[in-house]
Amino acid sequence: MRRDNKPVPYLIEALLFLAPFAAFFIWRRLNPGREPGTVLLVLAGCGAALMLAGALWYGLSRASAPGSKYVPARIDGTEITPGHMEPRR
Repeated sequence: MRRDNKPVPYLIEALLFLAPFAAFFIWRRLNPGREPGTVLLVLAGCGAALMLAGALWYGLSRASAPGSKYVPARIDGTEITPGHMEPRR
């Protein structure tokens, strides 16, 4: 079995998921009893709105045409043909 010096992808994903919770916990420990300011809440709301707008835009821009079918990727000798959408016949 080959061992690479690459980090485990699942560990990176877990750390990225837990980072906001850790930042909030650290902030609460350093500032007990203090509420977040209005500017911080407005910036967080703007960030959430931008994230949702970006996800919606990406989903709509990558959507396939109605009635099209998926052709899976295949290997022809040494050449790989990526998967793609084709119109139904």
